[in-house]
Amino acid sequence: MEYAIEAQGLAKRYSGGVWGITDVTFSSRRSVITVLLGPNGAGKTTTVKILSTLLKPTKGKAYVLGMDVVKEAKKVRGRIAICPQEVRVDPNWNPIEAVTGYLLSRGWSLGDARREAIRWLKELELWDVKDRPVAKLSGGQGKRVAVAMTLASKAELYFLDEPTAGLDVEGKHRVWRILREVIMGGSSILLTTHDMNEAELLADYVVMIHKGKVVAEGTPKELISKVPYRAKVVIKGSKEVVGDIGDVVDLGDRAIVYTKSRREAFSIASQIYTADVSVSNLSLEDAYIYLIHKGGS
Repeated sequence: MEYAIEAQGLAKRYSGGVWGITDVTFSSRRSVITVLLGPNGAGKTTTVKILSTLLKPTKGKAYVLGMDVVKEAKKVRGRIAICPQEVRVDPNWNPIEAVTGYLLSRGWSLGDARREAIRWLKELELWDVKDRPVAKLSGGQGKRVAVAMTLASKAELYFLDEPTAGLDVEGKHRVWRILREVIMGGSSILLTTHDMNEAELLADYVVMIHKGKVVAEGTPKELISKVPYRAKVVIKGSKEVVGDIGDVVDLGDRAIVYTKSRREAFSIASQIYTADVSVSNLSLEDAYIYLIHKGGS
């Protein structure tokens, strides 16, 4: 089976006539991290809910691990695991009870469930708080408990909706490392985020979504290569411009100048007399802004 996910023209119309998504089409290979990238309200959560059988699409079809998410929903649920964006862990449980209880609900034996709970609480550095009620954990610790519950299931495909939201930098890096290890073990992940840096660092494949539509997809490198520039100059605290400096994005007290090469960027930077000028390569965020405004690839 080549693809973990195949979405074909997915659309969802909610009561009141509001469309959550209008045209979501993409394919996600197995044993990779695919990131669904877009701002809040773009349609990421609606897409995840359809693919994980929590919502039925108004239009279109979707296949998960080769199974139709509508016609074979029960089979799909037995082979996936979901960490929703607004996950709610029983506040009276402690972490080891939460992970163990979740696995028991999936049909695991008590012994196996407890062993796996211990493993994942240690992996996510929650062992020291294993006996503390979830209600008394920090927001970041509570989020990691939810991630531990999901990953402990040994599912073939994980749906993680904003799994690092609310985590500090160290917490994010810890989750990122573990997700990469999960992929190396043969599972597949679809993760949503609006964090461009997270997507660029973590993803094998990125699907950009905007206003309910997929506008571009590819590896981070492929998406960045779609931008007809190769470097940028960031000018802070000054709007001084010398000569013809190409494509400028005005951000008020600062500006971004896109250039065809790093040589051109350094040439421009050397002509601007301001205290804070930097030159860098393009990022996935630059690609997102360009592709969104161009309406896709």
